[in-house]
Amino acid sequence: MAQIAVVAGETSGDIHAGNLVSAILSRAPGTSIWGIGGERIAAAGGRLLLDYSSISAMGFVEALSNISALKSARRMMVEEFKANPPDLFIPVDFGGFNLPLAEIAAKMGIPVIYFIPPKAWAWRRSRVKRVRRTAERLMTILPFEESFWRENGVPCDYVGSPILDHLDPVTHAEEPDLVGLLPGSRRSEVTRLWPLMVEAARIMSKTKKLRFVAPRAEGLDPELLSAPPDIDIEILPGSSQEVMERARVLIIASGTATLECSLIGKPMVVVYRFSPLSLFLVKRLVKIDYMALPNLIAGEKIVPELLQAKPEEAASLALKLLEDGPTRSTMVKDLQAVRESMGERGASARAASIVCGFLEERGLLDA
Repeated sequence: MAQIAVVAGETSGDIHAGNLVSAILSRAPGTSIWGIGGERIAAAGGRLLLDYSSISAMGFVEALSNISALKSARRMMVEEFKANPPDLFIPVDFGGFNLPLAEIAAKMGIPVIYFIPPKAWAWRRSRVKRVRRTAERLMTILPFEESFWRENGVPCDYVGSPILDHLDPVTHAEEPDLVGLLPGSRRSEVTRLWPLMVEAARIMSKTKKLRFVAPRAEGLDPELLSAPPDIDIEILPGSSQEVMERARVLIIASGTATLECSLIGKPMVVVYRFSPLSLFLVKRLVKIDYMALPNLIAGEKIVPELLQAKPEEAASLALKLLEDGPTRSTMVKDLQAVRESMGERGASARAASIVCGFLEERGLLDA
């Protein structure tokens, strides 16, 4: 029986890893898959050694504050590698934790196929060499990454966007007076962004009679997403897609959810807020023109992205996007082009085919 270790350190990674685990087990039901993750990996049939919630953080400084838990989790995985060496290690995103762990695995003779590799094209190019000597192969979910890695001598396949695999058909009608607020899934980003979004909603409400809706990510403390009594904000447990469908426009945290919005075709204002030290490091280290995924994929600025966003800015842009006009129609058209560039459903199945083919070549699965 083949054994696969997998590590996902945040909500989006757990979703993508869960889809991959499910697809692998559909092809090879006897495979044992274990590691670090969340509810999605467990529900798909993986065995969790540790829930990712104890090691998840956003931002350079925030990750440093969690360093003890990160070191403990890495030690645990290394000990498991020694006691029960897997036939393959699949790190999923979460590069600050996963790349060093992948290097250790490779030195122990454990093959590595990296799913959603580090964003070395954006910052810390030195990681290219580390990935090249560590991973047998990469599987990416962003179309422009395939050529970047191949040009740098690393075998890489664009498998498509897993978001398409779990994106349900649209079932909710758009409501013209509804604004979606999506502050993210990590405690650190919600703590920084939710007050900004609430204040932006308050400003917008003074201009126009509006309602607001926000999804609360699984496992997030309800107290972090409290709605003030003077603003009509509905808190919806779990369902971010419902919010994206129902809302006329979104104020949204930078991250994977912006790509989901692109696939749905929903106009958005992307916001960030970093700690002062994290902001200093971002400005010094990040070497790209855009940070929002729709802009990166399009190769141009098609959605506004506000670094260290202010409520007034977010409110003004969102109000403009509520109205029919060239700003909104152009964005909808540009988002459709992004959707078309992402390809078709089946990313998880294609990734599973690569993984199972790798194991078959080594005689660990029946061809």
